[in-house]
Amino acid sequence: MKKIFFALIVLVASALGASYIFIPSKIKIKAVAEGSMNFTAASRHLTNADNWSKWWPGPKEFYYNRAGFRLDKIKLNTFELQMFYKTDSSKNLVQLVPLADNNSGFTWECEFESSKNPFTRWMQYFNAGRIKKIVTALTDSLRNYMDKPENVYGFSVKEIKVTDSVLISTRSTFNHYPGEKEVDSMIQLLRKYISSQKAVEKNYPMLNVHLNGDNKYETMVAIATERLLPANGNFSPKLVLKGGNVLEAKFTGGPAGIKKAFEEFENYRLENSFSSPAIPYQLLITDRMKEQDTAKWITKMYYPVF
Repeated sequence: MKKIFFALIVLVASALGASYIFIPSKIKIKAVAEGSMNFTAASRHLTNADNWSKWWPGPKEFYYNRAGFRLDKIKLNTFELQMFYKTDSSKNLVQLVPLADNNSGFTWECEFESSKNPFTRWMQYFNAGRIKKIVTALTDSLRNYMDKPENVYGFSVKEIKVTDSVLISTRSTFNHYPGEKEVDSMIQLLRKYISSQKAVEKNYPMLNVHLNGDNKYETMVAIATERLLPANGNFSPKLVLKGGNVLEAKFTGGPAGIKKAFEEFENYRLENSFSSPAIPYQLLITDRMKEQDTAKWITKMYYPVF
């Protein structure tokens, strides 16, 4: 009996002593993930603290699998968080890393001091394995969210070919951003001219609004027709290269949302290194004069590119 008791004491003493040999004074944990999202877009999105709740897994923001987090600092492509897990707390460092082809990498690192108490030290060692699973899950969730353009830009974008190559257009200049009635007035003038020429509309009205150097809003409305119409006063025909490349995105919402979406559409073009030979435009799918609920307005955005 004494031999068994002595053996147990030796075994426990050995295990406690081993904690100082095999468990380092600082326990370090690191998780890595590689994503396809454009690095510039990922950086722009993550530096807005309001966007963190959008990718955080689980029903509660900054809490996951019994671990709590606090976002302390947002720096250029580096984010500092404090993590609280059971009785331990540690500083976490999340870094956004540029990869080849302008893709993004994500690293999540944390470390904490090992206790001098051998029992606590072993407990920390086992907890480190659980923490590793937590930060790996968080890093994967971040990567999976960022890999979807609709999460970053608010819509998905695809590259298609131009199909409408013949347009008739009209222009007006305003000292303010044109309202829906002003745009509709331009559309109706175009339609009257198309009708007078016994021509056929082939698609929804196109709209481009540009703020020039004189703080005036240059507004152009165009409609695709089945044949080229003659120029007449304020009406000008336009030819577009059929089969050319164009970016297309769809947005549902009112004027403020459309303006924001168009800004994000421009960000997409720039961040993905597309050059443009022509102006972008909106395709007004919903008749704004007939549908009063702006939340139901459907707009398609187009950007000619090469």
